[in-house]
Amino acid sequence: MQVHVLYRSLDNGQHWSEFSNELPSEATVIGIVEKESKLFIATNFHGVFISENGSNHWKSIMGNLPNGIDINAIITFESALVIGTLKHGVYVSLDEGVTWHPAATNLQRTSIRSLIALKGKLLAGTDNGIYTSIDEGNNWEHIYGGKQVTGFTILNGKTYAGLSNGAIMSKDNGDHWQYIYQPDALHDISNDGVYVYAMTMGEGLLRTKTDGVQWENANNGFGNLYTFEVKNVGNDLFAAQWYGIYHSMNRGNSWRKLSTGSNGLPDSTAFTVMEITKSGILAAIGLRK
Repeated sequence: MQVHVLYRSLDNGQHWSEFSNELPSEATVIGIVEKESKLFIATNFHGVFISENGSNHWKSIMGNLPNGIDINAIITFESALVIGTLKHGVYVSLDEGVTWHPAATNLQRTSIRSLIALKGKLLAGTDNGIYTSIDEGNNWEHIYGGKQVTGFTILNGKTYAGLSNGAIMSKDNGDHWQYIYQPDALHDISNDGVYVYAMTMGEGLLRTKTDGVQWENANNGFGNLYTFEVKNVGNDLFAAQWYGIYHSMNRGNSWRKLSTGSNGLPDSTAFTVMEITKSGILAAIGLRK
């Protein structure tokens, strides 16, 4: 079966179809965001693309971005579309990708790994800790630490971040942080409305509903295989995994791999990005084996 860049399910993961018309076949999707009826995806070295009204047609919105820009993260915030890169700092577009401008304080000396929107501000997870912006990504201030920050999630008014040496939590909108897990590195962190899920490098997938006082193993069904993303649709969880997409109906107590071939998914393919949108569940491959 041919492997495509991006897949979509319109029936809660039962069936999937390719969703990558006009996307470069060699592209790797690193982020998917939604704003009203528009979807934006960022790729590693092939730029940013837009799809409108759930259409399987993507248009490049590179504008004046540098050729081959190395994008790591994407977010929409108020009127801005913001991307974080490995070597080119932060770029901001106020016209949905027609034009882009580099941030005034451009963070060019550190790689941006993740972005999240809080109340009135953005947070950027970088190789040198956490930065914040209160003007749609134009100016940035360093506010925490010096470790690599790989991901963010928000639950019940608290902000959680995955780091290269654990996980931290903030109760005050990112002003102060405390460790809730050490010492394994986290690839990412997410939540399902009840549990916070830590995608660790050493212990696989862990979960907590006590802000790290107790952590539970949530690997039943896929062992310690690498988990890249965990997303929920109501009580259903979907995991983008090293060997495909897995589904849990009991908040991670157990997992089963979604069948491949007949349901439209390729076999034994690493999916690294997943997003729940009004246009369906989107899953992107990240590693070509």
